[in-house]
Amino acid sequence: MMNNCRYVIGYITAIVLICTSPNTMQPQPQPQPQGLIVETGNGASVLQLPATTLEQIRHIAADPGASTLRLPPPATEIPVGARELDYDLCYVCKHCKVAFPSGAPLQVHQARSCYAGRESARGVIRVVQPSLECRTCPGERFRNAMDFRRHAETAAHIRNSMSPLQPPASEPLTHEMEDVVNQITLLAARAAQDSTPKDSNVNFCAPGPRFPQAGEMPLASAGH
Repeated sequence: MMNNCRYVIGYITAIVLICTSPNTMQPQPQPQPQGLIVETGNGASVLQLPATTLEQIRHIAADPGASTLRLPPPATEIPVGARELDYDLCYVCKHCKVAFPSGAPLQVHQARSCYAGRESARGVIRVVQPSLECRTCPGERFRNAMDFRRHAETAAHIRNSMSPLQPPASEPLTHEMEDVVNQITLLAARAAQDSTPKDSNVNFCAPGPRFPQAGEMPLASAGH
């Protein structure tokens, strides 16, 4: 009987130790997303950005006035058929670090709260996001080269690529090309000038006497 009691007590103690172990019962804290709070007008959302970018924003916010932060480009090499294009990602209030999708709501926010009565001293960070724009499909923009390559395989892109090609826009001439064109034009003008007659009053040969036609008689000389 004593042996059975010792066994039951020991078993209960083991259960208590397992249940109270901090590694098994306490919930682990979930990692919070790092980013900017963006006030869209229909509620706030989180714009996830790298930790280095958030540190840059905090550092720039200490400077007065307006600043621009350009994020890293989406690709080291631009894929064929794409071109790099910058667009405004958001506008950040330097006082409260809240972002807005455009400059107009940011001005309203700062005039009402953060810089009320001192709008001339307001500070803003314009965050610029480089992207890739498709040359064939205007308005189609992508954050990286992988997304652009996926787009290039879509039926819409292939259909647009098969449409009649627009003539490429003429590129401005460089200074060297302008000099060559000017020299060619000058030589052509001189050659045209040398080929024109020197005297415009050139006497052409008069036509010879007309032979008498049938039925016509030459006039007799006077005195014969």
